[in-house]
Parts: sequence; C-alpha cells; structure tokens
Amino acid sequence: MRLALKFTAALIVGITLVMVANTLVRVHREVALFEDDQEHDQHVMGRTLRHAVQVVWETDGEARARALVSMTNTHELGVRLVTLDELTGTEGVVQAGAGGPLPLRDLLSAGKEATLVRHDAGGDRRYSYFPMTPPHGPTAALELSEVASPPKAFIHASVAENVLSTSLIVLVCGVIATTLGFWLIGRPMHLLAAKARRVGAGDFAGPLALRQRDEIGALAAEIDVTSARLAEAQARVAAETEARIAALEQLRHADRLKTIGQLASGVAHELGTPLNVISGRAGMIAADPTPATSIEGARIIVAQTERMARIIRKLLDFSRRRGPQLARHELERVVAAAVEILSPLAKARRVTLAVNVHDTVAAAVDPDQLLQALTNLMVNGMQAMPGGGRLAIRVGHRRARPPADHPGGEADYACMSVVDEGEGIPSEALPHVFEPFFTTKGVGEGTGLGLSVAWGIVQEHGGWIDVRSERGHGSEFSILLPEVAA
Repeated sequence: MRLALKFTAALIVGITLVMVANTLVRVHREVALFEDDQEHDQHVMGRTLRHAVQVVWETDGEARARALVSMTNTHELGVRLVTLDELTGTEGVVQAGAGGPLPLRDLLSAGKEATLVRHDAGGDRRYSYFPMTPPHGPTAALELSEVASPPKAFIHASVAENVLSTSLIVLVCGVIATTLGFWLIGRPMHLLAAKARRVGAGDFAGPLALRQRDEIGALAAEIDVTSARLAEAQARVAAETEARIAALEQLRHADRLKTIGQLASGVAHELGTPLNVISGRAGMIAADPTPATSIEGARIIVAQTERMARIIRKLLDFSRRRGPQLARHELERVVAAAVEILSPLAKARRVTLAVNVHDTVAAAVDPDQLLQALTNLMVNGMQAMPGGGRLAIRVGHRRARPPADHPGGEADYACMSVVDEGEGIPSEALPHVFEPFFTTKGVGEGTGLGLSVAWGIVQEHGGWIDVRSERGHGSEFSILLPEVAA
C-alpha cells in the first residue's frame, strides 16, 4: 500500500501543480483580456464622443461642447476637454511607433491618438487622448481616463471560480488515482510481498492469482515459474542430501569394519588366553571331580567367559551403526573406551598407549561417533610406527583460533591430542591429509579414508582437527571441540 499511496500522492501533487499553474495562466489571461477590452472600448467611445463633441462645437459653440463633455463624465470614466497648452510639461513620454518616444503634446499636435498609464493616488489609470480641431482657438484634445487594472471583485471572483474548479478536479482525480493505485499497485504488491515471505520460509506452493496483463502481472508469472523451479530444486537437494547422508553413514560404517578387521589379530590373542584357562580348568575338573575343585574351576570358567563376552560386546558396539545423539560427555571417558578397544592392536604392533589427562573437559558429542574419529587417529599413529613405539593421548584445554572457514574466534577449547613417534608427514602433504583417498602409507596399510572420516565427524560436532608434524619427529593430531560447562 505504501507504493500505491506514494503513487497517488505524487499524482495528486502533480495534478495540483498543473491546475494551479493553469489557474494562474487563466487569471492572467483574463486580466489581459479585460485590459485589452477596456482599452478597445475606451478608444471606440473616445472616437465616437470626439466626433459628437466636434459637431456640437462647430454648430453650437464651445460652451455647448464642454457641457456635453461634462454630461458624459462619470466616477468610473473620467472625460474632459483639454488644450495642448494645458499638457505642456505635465504629461509623460509615449511611444510613437518606429519613430521612437515623443512627448504627448508633440504627438497630439501631429493629429495622432495617444494612450498612457499613469500611477495616481487611487492606483494605475489609463489615459487616452483624441486630438480635436476646433473652429477657432488652440488645438484641443478629448481625454478619457479610467482605472487601468480590473476591479478587485472581478479578480476575486475569477480566482474563486478557478480555485473551485481546480479543487473539484483534484478531488475527482485523487479518488480515481487512489482507487486505481490500490487495485493496480497496492493489492498486487501486497500479494507479491506475501508470496516472497512464503518463498523465504521455504513454502513454494500457492501460485499468485493476478490477472493483470502488465509488468506486475508478468512479474507475478515469473515468480510463479521461479517458485516451481525452486520447489523442484528443493526436492532434488533433499533427495541428494539424504543420499549423501546415507553414503556418509555407509562410509563411516565401512571405516568401523576396517578398524575391526585390523583388531582381529589382537582380539584373537585376547580371546586365546581365557580359552586356554577355560580348557585347563575343565581338564582339572574332569581329572579331579571333587566338589572343591569343581566349584573353584567353575568360578574361574565363568569369569573368563564374562571376559570374552565383554571383549566381543565392545567390538559389536563399535561396529554397530547408530544415528548421531549429541549430549554432554567427558572426553576422558571416550579416550578410555578407545584405549580399551585398541589395546590388543597396540600389543600386536608393540605400541605402548600412554594416557595423560590434564583437565576434566566435556563437550556436546555423540560418544560413538567421536570414538570412531579418535580410534582412526590412534590407528593412524600406530601405522606411523611400524617398529613400535609410544603413542600418547592427551586430554585438556587449549587456547586456539579456529580456521578461517569455521565460526567463532579465539577461545579455550576442549582438546584431545594423539602424538606418535613416527617419521612425520612431509610438509607438501600436510594440506591434503584430510582429503578422501589421500595416503602416504604403503600398500595394504590404509585406504586414505580414516582421516577424512574423522575430519567429517569432528566438523559435524562444531570443531576441527589441528595437525602438527615435523619430518623425523613424529606427528600430533588434535581434536578441538567447543567446551560445555558442567
């Protein structure tokens, strides 16, 4: 409606200005016509009266001629008979055609009529002079004078008439412009704004019902076409997003299974010890079936079977596919779970796992997904030490500034660091370590997906992975997450 009101106001102002200008022009023209008519009438009357006075003067004498002039004189129209001697030095200079200005006396002596406007105490008056040739005596002239400007009543009436007509025209045009502005501009723009708000909210349904065959109607049609295309694009993006999420989950699940495959040898060793104990105790019970021997052997067998069940359950929990469930968790518990799972693999690779918890920190995480990211970093560190060594896992706070593409500024973050004693990563390879299928390991050691999966998981938790490596001095991978207070 604001645009319609602005359009209506601008139109009314424009019409008002045009009508006011037209009123001024009309009043000025009427005043000019009045003056022209007044001058014409004055000349006609002067010539007629001059002829009559000339005839009376010639037949009845000067006294009768002056009496006729006195009878003609009124308050509105002044008439008098003057001699040229009476005009000497008292009248102004008048224009005498192409010959230039001449004094009034000289002009009348030449037998020419003259008209001039003089300002008196009562205002501007027009004086017209008509030369006469009396039978005897000096040359005379008939003088007619009247107010030069139109009467105020005439001007006021003309102005009032024009103002009234202007007001009526402006009022009618304003009503028409308001109605058309609302119908042709206000209502369509309101519908367009409502459609734009729905589109901004993600609702692309409901076409605009505008039947206008103008630019606004064309805009509404284009918006409907754009909305239909956006709806198609939205559906396509939703389908692609679902497919991407499904593929990402499959990739992460495959990464879990790969890690479980790497743990298989260590798990077999872990299960071998309790199986040997169970076998030995079963043989002892069979050789000495006394109650004391049977009870002690059964107790040991139960403990060893529970130990095997616990190892298998942890592997199954790690390999199970679950959706993300963010909640507040202390990071040292995630580290403890990762160490327990990877201990068999570490023993097999002659790697010592050292956990150092500087501070108790917590973050909003999905513990299973964060566990997968941490195990990927730990397995990557083990593979960097083919001859064995020490793998340190540290938990605490770190003052850091996130990458440029990450929201937030410098602050304290919850940090989990994995430090190995391997050969390190070449400086030219550091920018690519989180790219899918990029690896510096030998054939059979890795697929190049572990670090990429870990990066994706940490990024979904609102954090990032910082890498520090020096050739020949090992590498440090740090997971930094926004800390959650207790």
